[in-house]
Amino acid sequence: MKSAVGTSAVGSQSAPKQDLRAQLAEYVAQQPVSKQSFHKGMRIAEWVSLAFPVAVFAIALYLSFAWQSVEAKMIPTAWFCFPLSFTPFMLLIGFHAIGLAAFPPTGLLGNALQVSLPGAGGQVNKVLPLRVGRQALVWGWGQIAATLIGAAFWGAFTWAVWTVNMALIAVFIQVLGTLLGVVIVLRIAVSIFQKLSGAR
Repeated sequence: MKSAVGTSAVGSQSAPKQDLRAQLAEYVAQQPVSKQSFHKGMRIAEWVSLAFPVAVFAIALYLSFAWQSVEAKMIPTAWFCFPLSFTPFMLLIGFHAIGLAAFPPTGLLGNALQVSLPGAGGQVNKVLPLRVGRQALVWGWGQIAATLIGAAFWGAFTWAVWTVNMALIAVFIQVLGTLLGVVIVLRIAVSIFQKLSGAR
């Protein structure tokens, strides 16, 4: 059974106020039963995978309060494990998007894919449309690739902290500092562009 909703129909400009959750619900409702079952199973798996960051956060918090009775390197190591603990959740979202042919495939992201654009009346918040079909596959594989790269970075950083490899830690701090600097510069540039566009 082929979906009656085409790539251009979902999240199109004809319904700009429709949020991603509503678009996704409409898309899933028109899919075969097998895809709907897959969607439900993946949603459960994604919720379960969020237990990892909750557990890591609780452990890191406990170690921070019990700092006098634990080895000093355990505290930063636990906190560096926190971003790493989201890896299963992010990978599941990528595989979910590929299997469902829709991105984002879960309401857990809510309206996270939202951008601020300069408009005639000032700044306009625009929710990016639901991607389906080939676009969703590209976004799904991109999600998996980005997650694996991020996991490798944070895993290596965590290992450097645990082994107290100061040379490697310095490299990671430099990379993070550079990325943060680029993000700040881009954010300032976008803010200036928005103000200039709004002043016209």
